[in-house]
Amino acid sequence: MIFKNNEWHSLPLDSRIWCFSSDRPWTKDEELYLQKSLNEICSNWKAHGSPIKAGFKTFENRLFALCADESSKEASGCSIDSIMHHLQKVSRKLSLNFFNRMHIYIRENDTIEWEKVSLKKAKSINTGEFLNTVASSKLDWTPVSKIKGSWICPST
Repeated sequence: MIFKNNEWHSLPLDSRIWCFSSDRPWTKDEELYLQKSLNEICSNWKAHGSPIKAGFKTFENRLFALCADESSKEASGCSIDSIMHHLQKVSRKLSLNFFNRMHIYIRENDTIEWEKVSLKKAKSINTGEFLNTVASSKLDWTPVSKIKGSWICPST
């Protein structure tokens, strides 16, 4: 199930994006806490005192993305550091690791449960799909991507 704050759909497609994958699926109670925390983070995001319009989307109880409209104010390094600090607090509170980039969720097709594998193992697989944590803009982000032809297994 996909959840969002009210800003996600109103953000332009060229909005900057940051994606995070959890080391395990979160529970319904953890989802509620995560949504509340992400809403607070997005509602209070500022760069040099100016608000940044931001939103988020969660996916499959394993993945979420933060999105920021930088058309009027760019997210500064300090503002991004602040957001990461808040996410680290949420991560600790929920005992979820959002910052380990060395695992990925894969599956053969949408009738099979997600399997968490090492990034090294994922790079040796060329079929199926994965939860994608790599994108530079909202337009570029596809939460579920085919492995073949992706950054994991580029076409040759």
